[in-house]
Parts: sequence; structure tokens; C-alpha cells
Amino acid sequence: MMDLKNIILSDVSVEAKVSALAIVLNKEFPKLEAKVNTVQKLKGEQGEQGEQGEQGDRGPQGDAGKIGKDGKDGDKGKDGKDGVDGVSVTDAKVDFDDSLVFTLSNGKMINVGEVKGEKGERGAAGASGGGASAGFYNADGGFYDSIYGGTTALDAGGP
Repeated sequence: MMDLKNIILSDVSVEAKVSALAIVLNKEFPKLEAKVNTVQKLKGEQGEQGEQGEQGDRGPQGDAGKIGKDGKDGDKGKDGKDGVDGVSVTDAKVDFDDSLVFTLSNGKMINVGEVKGEKGERGAAGASGGGASAGFYNADGGFYDSIYGGTTALDAGGP
């Protein structure tokens, strides 16, 4: 049999290569077909798939595996550099010009600007309050109110 690789790599035209391959295949195909038929006869034709059988009993549990050894601890890492101390607000006040000023723990002051809004509209007048229609101070500076019949002392803080 002529080697197929030699046919393909030869310096002949494509038509000549196709012709040579056809001749080789014509000679070899019947041999190949005979081998396939022989294998099928030995193996037998495959039949249809049968019904699924019943599930078998559960097998015994296998032995537990060995416990592995613990690995070594890794080396301790180097200490990092100390960080910068934090800064906190120690005081906050509204300054003379209505601006909010923060004093920080590092001594710096931050003026964040004006925080007081414009003056609002005047509110409605409140209801008039009630009070004693008559009263007098006692000698100790306490105030006696006539609403209580003159008998209950209300200490108004003196005159």
C-alpha cells in the first residue's frame, strides 16, 4: 500500500493526488469494511435497553480516615508604624458675628461660617395672663394671694 502521507506531500498536481488517493481507498475500503463486519459479528448487535432493576442494599460504611497533623504557625509579622493621633472637637460656640467656631483637641480653631438665619416675622400676641386681684407681702417677704383666701403663703422672692 502506498503511504497516504507520501501522496499528499508529493510534487504532483492536486488532480493527480486526488486520483492516487481514490485508488488507495478503493483497494483498502473493502478490507476495512470486512474488519468492521467481523467485529460487529463477534460483539453482537446491541439490543434495546432493559427495565431498571431494583435498588440494591446499602453497603457497609467505610473506615474513617486518619486525622491529619496540625500545620506549624506562621512567623509573627513585623509591627507597623504608629499612626497619627486622632483629632476631636473639644468646644463649639457661635461667635460674636454669628459664625460657628469649633476648637479642636490639637489647639486649632475652625470657623465654619455664619449659622444664624435672618430674623423671622413677629409672632401673634399671647393670651393675657391671670393673676391675683389683690395681695400683700408679709413681714418675712412672702406674698399672700387673695385667691387662696389669704391663708396660703406663696413665696414670690420678696419685694
